[in-house]
Amino acid sequence: MMNTNRAGHHRRLLIALTAGAVVGATLLAPGVARAAVPAFVQGKAFTTGTRVASTQVGAGPVGAGDLLVGWFAQYNAAGQVQVSDSVNGTWTRAPAGTAFQNDTGDIALYYLANSKAAATGLTVTVTAGAPAYFQGTVAEYSGVAVGGPLAQIVSNRGVGTAVDTGPTAAVGAGALVYSAVVTGGNPQSVAPGSSQGAPYVARSSTSSGSAYEQDISASNAGSQRGTATLGTSTDWYAVAAVFLPASSGDTQPPTTPTGLHATSVATTSVSLAWSPSTDNVGVTGYTVYRNGSAIGTTGSTTSYSDSTVSGGTGYTYAVDAFDAAGNHSARSTALAVTTPNSSPRFVQGAADSPGTRSTSTTLTLSGPVAAGDLLAGWFAQYDSPGQVQVSDNVNGAWTRSVSETFTNGGGDLAFFHLPNTKAAPQGLTITLSAAAATYLPGAAGEYAGVATSAPLKQAVVARGIGTTADSGATAAQSAGQLVIGGLITGGQPLTVTPGSSQGVPFALQVHNGSESADLAGILASAAGTQHAPFTLATGSDWYALCAVFQSG
Repeated sequence: MMNTNRAGHHRRLLIALTAGAVVGATLLAPGVARAAVPAFVQGKAFTTGTRVASTQVGAGPVGAGDLLVGWFAQYNAAGQVQVSDSVNGTWTRAPAGTAFQNDTGDIALYYLANSKAAATGLTVTVTAGAPAYFQGTVAEYSGVAVGGPLAQIVSNRGVGTAVDTGPTAAVGAGALVYSAVVTGGNPQSVAPGSSQGAPYVARSSTSSGSAYEQDISASNAGSQRGTATLGTSTDWYAVAAVFLPASSGDTQPPTTPTGLHATSVATTSVSLAWSPSTDNVGVTGYTVYRNGSAIGTTGSTTSYSDSTVSGGTGYTYAVDAFDAAGNHSARSTALAVTTPNSSPRFVQGAADSPGTRSTSTTLTLSGPVAAGDLLAGWFAQYDSPGQVQVSDNVNGAWTRSVSETFTNGGGDLAFFHLPNTKAAPQGLTITLSAAAATYLPGAAGEYAGVATSAPLKQAVVARGIGTTADSGATAAQSAGQLVIGGLITGGQPLTVTPGSSQGVPFALQVHNGSESADLAGILASAAGTQHAPFTLATGSDWYALCAVFQSG
């Protein structure tokens, strides 16, 4: 847990990158040619205490085309930490975020590729939805790919003095490997580690060692990992991210994407897919445009879900491809989509996996619950006899559906739902209970736009061990239904990535900090059998659910 002797709370942290001296790197003024290989320009490690912090970084101007990257943490606030800067705007959140050991807060890597020039520096703003302790790192690099630079990322957490993120997938030689650590206590010192025989170079650290960053400017080929040694044992949270080097002299754009189509259209989301492009040095990503304006990028994935749409509205989408040098293809043929006035939608959720035994625990839906909505969840009791029980303080007992047992043959995992809920303007409390004290993990969600009478069409469950989980398939279903995927694990995967069903991607909607209790959803299914696949960053015993509900 983060050291809570730091009194005071705040919502915003300002990190100003301003002129000064730099050790070990040549600064790039705007307009100067970028380095041919990745190079560290400037950086800062920070932590906050009793007031809103404004921290000055002793470094020079930010060069056009440079990479800005950092490992950011908020301790005692719900939701995700947010990062932006005064010149470029919002940064990109990378996958593989994590949470503190007590499953609270949020820790994530954010980056901004191809920065605009900032001759007098810029200010990075870190915000949370509620007062929080902030800590983390931020750095600037030249010589990194300007388009789709993030190649691989892995994160991990633990307790002790030996920090190890675990391995990424294999990468080629010459890439930038960025690694950072935040800790709950004060380790006093951090010694850099190595990856594939290449030593890390320490870049920035707080005086207590509670926030620290290091890098390898040119990787050896192979999988990469972030390693370091703390001076004093404490809980730690680490990341290793591989960024592609700049592509020198490449001016050939990728081919234009073809086959753009909608795989799912709902009131609050539109899912798109297209055929891949080709490029002389490789496609690193795709830009998605809505009504002529860019709304996001995908990396090399040829699908995208837009969750910022409104019901009963027409939109026009297009896609282009880009390479590491920032060459963009022409845009694809435009696709016109009109969202329905009504379809299933996710409203809110809650998840927990308590680390202590008890006979009952609660999950809270803190927002107003609308009359007629669906409440659904995937719940477990580990080694207590009988069946887990689920109810809430407004409706009473929920309806039990499909179930499974743990791999040791004991306990109980079951899918529960309650259609046509009563209104709960102040929210409601869901209670899980068992006959004897045990572990009671669970994830629950509220969904609107679902049939109010007997909406559950089919549900299936499965169990296994490893990093790939799958619920198994339902019978064939008609298009336009709500599909809920559930996952409970015995271990702590830290990062769970839901897959797709019939070409429609699941969105991870509810999870606890270690992502050992999760719900994912498809708001408007494609026709056919449905299943809920998940990929776990850390292997574990897993228990997966897929449930299909009739839209209202």
